[in-house]
Amino acid sequence: MIATTHLEEQLKLPLDRRGFLRRECAICHRQFKLRWSEQDAVLLMRRLGAELRHVNDHEVGHHTARRTCPYCGARADGDAWWTEEQRLFLTRRAAALGEEIRFEQLRHVERTLGQNPNLTFLPVPPTPSRDAIRAEPDDMRVVPLVCCGEDVKVRDSWSGTIHCPFCGVEHDIQRTAS
Repeated sequence: MIATTHLEEQLKLPLDRRGFLRRECAICHRQFKLRWSEQDAVLLMRRLGAELRHVNDHEVGHHTARRTCPYCGARADGDAWWTEEQRLFLTRRAAALGEEIRFEQLRHVERTLGQNPNLTFLPVPPTPSRDAIRAEPDDMRVVPLVCCGEDVKVRDSWSGTIHCPFCGVEHDIQRTAS
C-alpha cells in the first residue's frame, strides 16, 4: 500500500482469473505465469523504492529469492522477471509518486506560512496519474510442480521439460496437462 497525506492507494499488477501474474525471462524472453504471492508484493514495493530517490535506501532491501526460468533454466533475483509492460508501468507510477511527494514537501512550507511569511513559490499539485496496465488474459496452461507444491503457467505450445521456478528441478511435462 502506498500512503499519501490525502488517500491510500492499493497498487497491484493485474492477475488472470486464477490469480497468476505474468513474468518474463530476460535471457530467452519467453513469458510464463506464477501465482501472486506476498513475495510479489514485496518485489513490487522494492521496484517502486528503487525508482524513487530517498534517504532510507536500506529499507528497500536488495536481496530477494532467486527464481528459475521454466523454459531455459536461467536463474535471477526475483525482481528480474518483470515484463516490459510491467517495468514501464512501475517506472511511470514511481515518477507520479515522486511528484506527489515533492508537492507534499513544498506544501509543508505553505502550511507553516506563519513561520515563514515571505513565501517565494507556489506549490502546484501534480497531474493525477492515469497510467493503467491492461487486464491480464486467462491464457497459458497450468503445470503442477510436485517438487514445491506450486503451479506454473507455460505456453500452450510448450512440450518437453520445464524447470521449477522455485527450486530449479527439471520436470517432464505432458502435452495434455491443463
